[in-house]
Amino acid sequence: MAVEKIPSEDIFDQATANLLVKAGLGLSIGVVASALLFKRRMWPVTFFTGAGVGAAYADAQRIFDSVNTLGLPVKNANTQPKDSA
Repeated sequence: MAVEKIPSEDIFDQATANLLVKAGLGLSIGVVASALLFKRRMWPVTFFTGAGVGAAYADAQRIFDSVNTLGLPVKNANTQPKDSA
Protein backbone atom coordinates (compact mmCIF):
# COMPACT_ATOMS: atom_id res chain seq x y z
CA MET A 1 0.00 0.00 0.00
CA ALA A 2 1.51 3.30 -1.09
CA VAL A 3 1.31 6.36 1.10
CA GLU A 4 -0.61 9.15 -0.60
CA LYS A 5 0.84 12.62 -0.46
CA ILE A 6 -1.36 15.47 0.60
CA PRO A 7 -1.43 18.30 -2.00
CA SER A 8 -0.26 20.77 0.65
CA GLU A 9 2.89 18.66 1.10
CA ASP A 10 3.62 19.04 -2.60
CA ILE A 11 3.21 22.79 -2.30
CA PHE A 12 5.47 22.91 0.76
CA ASP A 13 8.08 20.79 -1.04
CA GLN A 14 7.94 23.13 -4.03
CA ALA A 15 8.36 26.21 -1.84
CA THR A 16 11.26 24.63 0.06
CA ALA A 17 13.04 23.57 -3.12
CA ASN A 18 12.50 27.05 -4.53
CA LEU A 19 14.04 28.56 -1.37
CA LEU A 20 17.10 26.31 -1.55
CA VAL A 21 17.71 26.99 -5.24
CA LYS A 22 17.27 30.76 -5.07
CA ALA A 23 19.27 31.16 -1.84
CA GLY A 24 22.02 28.99 -3.31
CA LEU A 25 22.12 31.02 -6.51
CA GLY A 26 22.22 34.23 -4.50
CA LEU A 27 25.03 32.86 -2.35
CA SER A 28 27.08 31.84 -5.36
CA ILE A 29 26.53 35.16 -7.14
CA GLY A 30 27.50 36.96 -3.94
CA VAL A 31 30.71 34.96 -3.56
CA VAL A 32 31.71 35.62 -7.16
CA ALA A 33 30.86 39.33 -6.91
CA SER A 34 32.73 39.59 -3.61
CA ALA A 35 35.83 37.91 -4.99
CA LEU A 36 35.92 39.76 -8.31
CA LEU A 37 34.49 43.20 -7.67
CA PHE A 38 34.41 44.12 -3.98
CA LYS A 39 37.82 43.09 -2.55
CA ARG A 40 36.43 40.09 -0.69
CA ARG A 41 33.96 41.94 1.49
CA MET A 42 31.11 40.11 3.19
CA TRP A 43 28.22 42.40 2.27
CA PRO A 44 27.76 41.21 -1.36
CA VAL A 45 27.35 37.62 -0.14
CA THR A 46 24.79 38.71 2.44
CA PHE A 47 22.98 40.99 0.01
CA PHE A 48 22.60 38.47 -2.81
CA THR A 49 21.68 35.62 -0.45
CA GLY A 50 19.01 37.84 1.08
CA ALA A 51 17.74 38.79 -2.36
CA GLY A 52 17.44 35.09 -3.23
CA VAL A 53 15.57 34.35 -0.01
CA GLY A 54 13.29 37.34 -0.63
CA ALA A 55 12.49 36.16 -4.14
CA ALA A 56 11.74 32.67 -2.81
CA TYR A 57 9.50 34.16 -0.11
CA ALA A 58 7.55 36.13 -2.72
CA ASP A 59 7.11 32.97 -4.80
CA ALA A 60 5.99 31.03 -1.73
CA GLN A 61 3.36 33.66 -1.00
CA ARG A 62 2.12 33.32 -4.58
CA ILE A 63 2.10 29.51 -4.32
CA PHE A 64 0.27 29.31 -0.99
CA ASP A 65 -2.16 32.18 -1.56
CA SER A 66 -3.19 31.75 -5.17
CA VAL A 67 -6.04 34.27 -4.80
CA ASN A 68 -3.53 37.08 -5.27
CA THR A 69 -2.30 35.71 -8.59
CA LEU A 70 -2.44 38.25 -11.38
CA GLY A 71 -5.11 37.61 -13.96
CA LEU A 72 -7.51 35.72 -11.71
CA PRO A 73 -10.83 37.32 -10.83
CA VAL A 74 -11.42 37.86 -7.12
CA LYS A 75 -14.76 36.53 -5.93
CA ASN A 76 -16.32 38.16 -2.89
CA ALA A 77 -17.83 35.46 -0.67
CA ASN A 78 -19.77 37.95 1.48
CA THR A 79 -22.19 39.16 -1.18
CA GLN A 80 -25.74 37.94 -0.79
CA PRO A 81 -28.12 37.51 -3.73
CA LYS A 82 -30.86 40.13 -3.77
CA ASP A 83 -34.37 38.95 -3.09
CA SER A 84 -36.85 39.98 -5.75
CA ALA A 85 -39.84 39.74 -3.45
